[in-house]
Amino acid sequence: MHKPTYQRGMSLISLMVALAIGVFLLAGLFQIWYQTRMTFSAQGQLAQLEDNQRMVLTTMANTVQTGGYFPVYLNYPAHAGTTYSADLLPQSGSIKQAQYIYGTHDTGTGADTLTVRYIADKTSADSTTLDCQGQSQGTGTVVTNTYRIDTTTNFLSCSTDGTTFLPIAQGTVNAMKVWYGVDTLNDGTALQYLTADIVQNDGFWDRVRSVKIQLTFNNPLAVQPNAINQPATLPPITRVIAITHS
Repeated sequence: MHKPTYQRGMSLISLMVALAIGVFLLAGLFQIWYQTRMTFSAQGQLAQLEDNQRMVLTTMANTVQTGGYFPVYLNYPAHAGTTYSADLLPQSGSIKQAQYIYGTHDTGTGADTLTVRYIADKTSADSTTLDCQGQSQGTGTVVTNTYRIDTTTNFLSCSTDGTTFLPIAQGTVNAMKVWYGVDTLNDGTALQYLTADIVQNDGFWDRVRSVKIQLTFNNPLAVQPNAINQPATLPPITRVIAITHS
């Protein structure tokens, strides 16, 4: 005669241990997933920041380099019509006739402004002049580009009429400082870099040969969850741009 056999189930303690191990493993998997997600997010934000930096510096460099330009070749006999010169740049507010560069200086928040003027040339597909908003301008049009920063929204914006400003970099630029390379000896070489207020007071706008722009960008990693020891802004980027038509 055989004795009946009995199957014993898991004890409550064994079940609790198994559940604890399962929760521990799930927590580890969730942590790995979360860190991977944060890494991809940070990489995307850094890539976007680099694109913004490249776009802003390229746009501003193209504008400054074109300062004072006018289609001089149209003055030759083969092109009868308007005689182009810097004198076609009209007086506008504090900007004098024929003056192609101007700015204001902010001593506190780093909210300088920069204004660059030139005469557009669109006589062919290879000689199209764009303004700071990327719009093509017709030949003979006086183009005025004004850059400024809104320290509240961190928008770097530009305007072609001095009134309507459109952002070219949204929420990324914390400060903009501008210095002007002045040819104080009038020998064709920028000897000193001065702020706009000094250039204005000394009447040196016609001797500006280059522009030094310093931009401070916000650090996208500073707003990441659990960001530790991340500064709110990145080290400033400085670029010196020659005015090729001065």
